[in-house]
Amino acid sequence: MTMFTIAFVIFFILLFAGVPIAFAMGLGSLIGLMVDGTTLSVVAQRLFSGVNSFSLMAIPFFMLSGELMLKGGISRRLVDFAHALIGHLTGGLGMVDILTSVIFAGISGSAAADTAAVGSIMIEPMKERGYPGGLAAVIQATAGSLGPIIPPSLTMIIYCSLTNLSIGECFMAGVLPGLVIGVGCLVITYFYAKKLGIKGERRATGAEIWQATKKAALALVMPLIIIGGIVGGIFTATEAGAIAVLYALVIGMFVFKEFTWKDLPGIFADSAASSAMCLLIVAAPANVFSWLVAYAKVPTIIVNFLVSLTSNKYIIMILLVIFLLIVGMFIETLSATIIVAPILMPVAAQYGIDPIQFAMVMVITLVYAGVTPPVGGVLFITMGIAKVKIKETLRYLPAYLGVVCISLLLLIFFPKISLFLPHLLF
Repeated sequence: MTMFTIAFVIFFILLFAGVPIAFAMGLGSLIGLMVDGTTLSVVAQRLFSGVNSFSLMAIPFFMLSGELMLKGGISRRLVDFAHALIGHLTGGLGMVDILTSVIFAGISGSAAADTAAVGSIMIEPMKERGYPGGLAAVIQATAGSLGPIIPPSLTMIIYCSLTNLSIGECFMAGVLPGLVIGVGCLVITYFYAKKLGIKGERRATGAEIWQATKKAALALVMPLIIIGGIVGGIFTATEAGAIAVLYALVIGMFVFKEFTWKDLPGIFADSAASSAMCLLIVAAPANVFSWLVAYAKVPTIIVNFLVSLTSNKYIIMILLVIFLLIVGMFIETLSATIIVAPILMPVAAQYGIDPIQFAMVMVITLVYAGVTPPVGGVLFITMGIAKVKIKETLRYLPAYLGVVCISLLLLIFFPKISLFLPHLLF
């Protein structure tokens, strides 16, 4: 345990000193092993075993497909489609933002990508229609955070690589919880719009709906190809990422004609930078850290402590959610997932909590904890687009986070919400 304590303390000191998480985690683990006298050959072994993972190859593929889609005009066509369907309702533009984000979540897999793509189109029109800038920013931040929950999910791929869970099952486990959160956000947006006197847009005609559907059809088909292929056993998540890249390239370049050959080097470079950052953390130091956690029997120690408090698994899950919320408020989602997944998943298993259910609870909690200050990466993106300060968002943020908390409680007490589709399809 001393080894783990030293490694953990050094890791956090380096992290708060501004050292990149990959190096902070690697150095902390290395020093902890040296103090314990453990042979350092284990470091080399874990580094190579971390890289040798077929499932991790899905990350650069989905990163690249996301970049191609952002440049390929898909987000604009999805906005037009959602607007034609529900733009006429009270709070229509806010609802359009949420519905677009739900659909886009099935394409991008990233909260930041979803938020930036849809927010850059929707936030300014919402402000022009009477939405306070703070409300527009919060709507987009909350809706955009569905990206890592509704499949495909980069966060879920990383979680599964650390815990050896099925990527396909975890993907499907996110569908219903994501939709529950999305519907909750729609309801809150409706009531805010009604309170502020924000009316809907002109109702689209049947012809306009048909035209918008035709233009968005190719974008709407993509999630069906990815998820349908994985569920049907036609290809793995990694192969699905490769197919997504090919599909996005063909659609963006030859059908929508939003970019050309000369744009590809920049798209590839942006994607490579994002992928390298993720893989540097996950494939190397995270693997060493996970081994150190298991070697020091940290999960067993935590279980023994929790058992001394209560044996009720529902209370345990609520306590873990509170802990994850605190962690996620200060540490970025990906980093937090890498740190806590190897520690808490064995703890959940000791209490008989289904690993797929717990995976969803953890991911949702960490994702939405990241919407809150002081880290609040996704919220800060929308604040930048909306040109508002943090205090302007705080009056609206609690209502939307309340929806997430209610969804988490439903997920804890009714595990079928996350387990129904995995059990049905796998």
